Amino acid sequence: MIEFKTIQNKLFYTPIWESMLTGVDNQSIKQYALGLRNKYPGASISNRGGWHSKEIIQPLPDALNELFSNFEGFVNDYCSQITGLNNLMLGNFWVNINQKYDYNRSHDHQNSILSGVYYVDCEGDDVGNFVAERDDAAEFFLGSYKNVSGFTGTSFSITPLTGFAFLMPSWVLHSVEQNLTDRDRISIAFNLVNPDVVVDNSYG
Repeated sequence: MIEFKTIQNKLFYTPIWESMLTGVDNQSIKQYALGLRNKYPGASISNRGGWHSKEIIQPLPDALNELFSNFEGFVNDYCSQITGLNNLMLGNFWVNINQKYDYNRSHDHQNSILSGVYYVDCEGDDVGNFVAERDDAAEFFLGSYKNVSGFTGTSFSITPLTGFAFLMPSWVLHSVEQNLTDRDRISIAFNLVNPDVVVDNSYG
């Protein structure tokens, strides 16, 4: 009789944490984001259309400081169970405001370890999915097994709502589909970094 005595190793694991946050003062953060858009020109990074902030003006509203503090705690406590990293700190962060037909093309966040996005105002079935993409050559091997399970999946897609947050390794390619609603899609994106690395907190 053949017996298998097996240890399963999860190597090069790609977790994506999806959270619904409650107790956040989204209205205060939204007013801050809209105020930045009214005062400063935006940048063109991954965004196609819409407004991507350059400047993050201090002082931040208390609600945003509290949000970032809680993200740091979450990453260094809960996420560290998988990453093994419990000393990450907030690096740079920026505001995205996408109007109708605006979207963010596929991109990653270099010079950081974990990256996240929090949706301040995001409502409607057609607001545009958040999509994380597999970036290896698996598609050439999977054939009819493609997307049968998480093991054979080639992308992860979900429609965000106000209060949703996603965290992922910074090397994961991700995009946000077109906003097809008549209201703004407002989010705050941010990076978590090694505290020994000098970061520029003014631009993302």
